[in-house]
Amino acid sequence: MKRLLPFLLPAGLCLASCHRPPAAGASASDKPAAATVTVQAVSATRQPMPRYLRVTGELTASTDASVAADTTGKVASTPVERGSIVKRGDVLISLDSRTAEFSKTEAEAAVAVAKSRLALADSELERNAPLAKTRALSAADLAKLEADRDGRKADVSAAAARLDQATKALDDTSIRAPFDGVIAERLTSTGEYVRPDTVVARLVALDPLRLRVKVAEPDISLVTPGQAVEFTVTPWPGEVFNAKVKHIGAALRTESRDLVIEALYSNPDGRLRPGLFAEARLLLAPKPALAVPASAVRRDGTRSRLWVVAEGALSERLVETGETARGLMEIISGVKEGEQVVDKPDDNVSDGAPAQVTAAAKS
Repeated sequence: MKRLLPFLLPAGLCLASCHRPPAAGASASDKPAAATVTVQAVSATRQPMPRYLRVTGELTASTDASVAADTTGKVASTPVERGSIVKRGDVLISLDSRTAEFSKTEAEAAVAVAKSRLALADSELERNAPLAKTRALSAADLAKLEADRDGRKADVSAAAARLDQATKALDDTSIRAPFDGVIAERLTSTGEYVRPDTVVARLVALDPLRLRVKVAEPDISLVTPGQAVEFTVTPWPGEVFNAKVKHIGAALRTESRDLVIEALYSNPDGRLRPGLFAEARLLLAPKPALAVPASAVRRDGTRSRLWVVAEGALSERLVETGETARGLMEIISGVKEGEQVVDKPDDNVSDGAPAQVTAAAKS
């Protein structure tokens, strides 16, 4: 047993050395101090902010016409297709015009004959009128010459009217665009037979467009003619288009208790098309509201947050935001007036971090 002692003593010494008490003044919970963040801060102040009445609507053509034939005939050519841009007076459909041309030629000849007969009647009356003064021609014969002259005048008028009618019939063989627009549908083809009530094409005007929106009964008093309207459409997300209220409905719709409002949008390039759904807002009078620079707010999905400088440290706040204008964002809740908020926060800002404020930017 005595021979084992030399081997046990070193092991005991090792255990004692592994359980030495901590040095005086040291603490296991001590952590490095957080680094001070340098930020720019600006006061949350009350500013005039815009107010909007938000509505939805649809773009429609200012003029949408089903163009019909005004005569009878067979379609000879169709120079337009769906989507063709046309000007007022451009030919949409051409009919066989040979019969109309023959009728016009005949009417022109009839006018020429009637005018020549009138000229002869005028000449006869002019030559015989002096004889009536000397009683070489009886009053009855003179009256007969005058009646013949008047009849020839009537013949000229009747022939001219038939010529006008024949000219119109010839013109009607070319069915023309009644206004500038785009062909929405072409409804006839070469060889078809049309009548005066046959619709040959549908033409829509793209400039201006009408924005039709529905305003609920409680908000009707907020709408006035000439009021500015801003709207967006899905094909161009983020782009804002501007219109003005032109027409206000005369009566509310009984079923939905709302009023239809129309605003006109100038669309010279034809980029927007009828049928597009629009999210719109009618501009109302501005009101004072608490606001901060929009650059001070960070958005994470549906959440908005900013950082307030209080007692030398940063305090993260979730805020409810409102309208944005002139680089300012309305703060509905989460910040009080006069509090200092961090402008353009970077990745170094965090809740509770010490903060050093540099020269504050003006809001």
